[in-house]
Amino acid sequence: MEAKQEGSAKAEGRAKAVGRRGAGSETKRKGIQSVEIGIGVLDALVRLGRPSSLTDIARASGQSVSQAHRYLASFVNTGFLRQDPATALYDLHTGALRLGLAAMGRLDTFEEASRAAQELVAASGRTVLIAVWAETGPTIIRWYPGNPPVYTMLTIGSHLSLTWSATGRIFLAFLNEGFVSDLLQRELAQDRSEGPVDIDAMRAQTRREMSAAVDGTTAPGLRAFAAPVFNLQGQLVLALSIIASPGFGRDGDAAAREMLIATAREVTHRLGGRWPQPG
Repeated sequence: MEAKQEGSAKAEGRAKAVGRRGAGSETKRKGIQSVEIGIGVLDALVRLGRPSSLTDIARASGQSVSQAHRYLASFVNTGFLRQDPATALYDLHTGALRLGLAAMGRLDTFEEASRAAQELVAASGRTVLIAVWAETGPTIIRWYPGNPPVYTMLTIGSHLSLTWSATGRIFLAFLNEGFVSDLLQRELAQDRSEGPVDIDAMRAQTRREMSAAVDGTTAPGLRAFAAPVFNLQGQLVLALSIIASPGFGRDGDAAAREMLIATAREVTHRLGGRWPQPG
C-alpha cells in the first residue's frame, strides 16, 4: 500500500512536469532563427569551458564550420567574444562579461531555490527543505510539506547537526573547514551512544556521492537526503533536502535521491555556478 501511494505521487508529479514541458513547447514564441542559432554557437563555447577553436565550436553547436565562423565573427565584432591572434582560439570577452554580471545581479538565489524545491515536492510527493549556514550552524529557512506531510519538531529556524543530519553533512563536506570547526568540535565532545565518528570518511563519501543520507538520526522514523547548491565561485550557498516519513516505501528512496541531486545541479546552473566533479 505504501509503495502504491508513493508510486501514485511520483506518477502525478512526473505527469505535471511533462505537462509543463509540453505546454512550453506548444507556446514557444515565434522568433528570429538566426538569433537562436547564434546564441547556440555562443552557448557551445560556454559549455566547452575553455578557449576553443572554430572546429570545436562548430562541432559543439551542430553547425558547419563556415556557418559557425560567420556567427563567431559577429560576436567578435560586437565585443562578446575575442579571438587570440596567436592561437586563433575564441573566448568570451567584455560584452559577455557585462551581460553575465547584469544577469547575476538580477538573480534571486532563494527564489530560484524555492521554485525548484516546490517542483521537487510535486515530482516526488516528499517534504523538501532549504537550509543555509548561520552563526549557529545549518539552519532551515524554507519548508515545503509533501503529501503526506512530515510531523516533526523541526521547522523554519531550526538548527541541524553537522554530523547527524543529511543537511549538516553537506555543510561539513563542502563548506570551508574553518567555518565549521568550532561547531564540529562541540558536537564531537558530546556523549554519543552511536560511538566515534569518522569525519574524514563522512566528508569523502558526501563529496563522492554529491549528497548525504541519514535514517532516523535527526528525528525518529524520518529518512532524509541532502544535496549542495554552489555559486559562480564554486562556494556552497545552500543545501536542498528531501524528507520521507514511514508512509513512503523505501523502494522509492533511490529515485528520490536522484531527483534531489538533479534539482540541486539545476539550481546551481541557474545561479551561474559550476557543479563540481564527484570526489
